Amino acid sequence: MYKFSWKGKEYLIQTDEGEKRDKQILRDFNHCVDIRDYGTIKNRITNGTMWGWLKEVKEKKEFW
Repeated sequence: MYKFSWKGKEYLIQTDEGEKRDKQILRDFNHCVDIRDYGTIKNRITNGTMWGWLKEVKEKKEFW
């Protein structure tokens, strides 16, 4: 299970192809951050959430 953080949100990478593919996607995200390719990051987040291999992690809020 791999997580990627972007603009204050955290995403869980979970493909049907296994851990090796999940790790590669995380590497791709980090590479895009390094080279400042923010358009690709936005597109991958949009497509990943649409196709279900990327899920936004919702923070649990304390009642008290």
